[in-house]
Amino acid sequence: MLPNSRRLLYLLHLIAVAPLTLSAPPLDPNGTVPDCGCYRATGNKDALFVGHQFYDFRTLNNETVGTDFSPPPLINASQDRGIEPITSPFFDKAIFGGYFTAANWLKNASEDAPISMVNSQQNVYLESPTHLTLRTNRLPDFQSTSNIESIENDYFHASIRIRARVNGAAGACAGMFTYFSDKQESDIEILTRDGHSTMRATNQPGVDIEGKVIPEASTQAIVTGDSNGANGSWTEWNEYQLDWLPGHSEWFVNGFSNTNKSYGVPTEPSNFQIKMWSDGSAWTGNMTVGGVATLDIEWIDLVYNRSGDRAAQPCKTVCNINNIANDPIPRAASAATGTSVQMGTVLSLIVTAFWMTTALLA
Repeated sequence: MLPNSRRLLYLLHLIAVAPLTLSAPPLDPNGTVPDCGCYRATGNKDALFVGHQFYDFRTLNNETVGTDFSPPPLINASQDRGIEPITSPFFDKAIFGGYFTAANWLKNASEDAPISMVNSQQNVYLESPTHLTLRTNRLPDFQSTSNIESIENDYFHASIRIRARVNGAAGACAGMFTYFSDKQESDIEILTRDGHSTMRATNQPGVDIEGKVIPEASTQAIVTGDSNGANGSWTEWNEYQLDWLPGHSEWFVNGFSNTNKSYGVPTEPSNFQIKMWSDGSAWTGNMTVGGVATLDIEWIDLVYNRSGDRAAQPCKTVCNINNIANDPIPRAASAATGTSVQMGTVLSLIVTAFWMTTALLA
């Protein structure tokens, strides 16, 4: 980790030399950052993005977090209102709280989803070796769940990568997705009732107005383990990727494409959410009382454009986002002066830099 004074100088340098892009620190543990004008994700080489945000939970320590890394107690039967406080000062710091918020909303039971859901901030916490955890556990009368969502709600096309693993009782769903509405949503989902090498790739809506399943909406895809096609397991660390492009959605695991769709590709600006949940529906299954399941995350890496971005402008330097596990640092690819990309606003950068500077000096 860089000393506070060096981090501040680094942020000011970003404002000076790359006034239309910014990534949430720590961007590069070596302190070397290429002068990126735009970004190219792995997989769809022609897609270029203006913004980059990288959240690396592996680099946190007691000093930056302000607490230890012990999991909080499980939610109990009396905690049915979702009013529990955050589990660490870290979640209030601008470096996280300036970008994400942990939900505490409730969802009542229904005929199709017979178990009430109660989101609690107590189910969002940090563990050692350092990673972010989202948890769900089943009580007799409700399911305690977790949900974080981006404050930014106008992502408009993106490539999202998450290094994650899932463990625990059957009857939970780990979801990583873009969201505008129930009919404008693109999902990476892992169901703990599925086999360990199965994931779900879905563009909503998944059912028509008569409640019939739309076959092309959701695919049971394989958690790809390696270049030889061996199956992986979602109980181990894997890199999950969703590319949301105009008219095209594509899903990857560990750098290998396993599904693509033209059906249901979102056409509205969206936010980004991560969720660990169950409602007893046919989709998630009904978790046994006392059951617990967790979604662990080492890092989140987003390259994106936003709905407010303006007309295409020349992009001087294109940076690749590596497909190497544990190394999502952008590397300069070319000085492509003729490359076009949508450009974001300077105001957004200045506000972001203010949040980050405040967090780093806190």
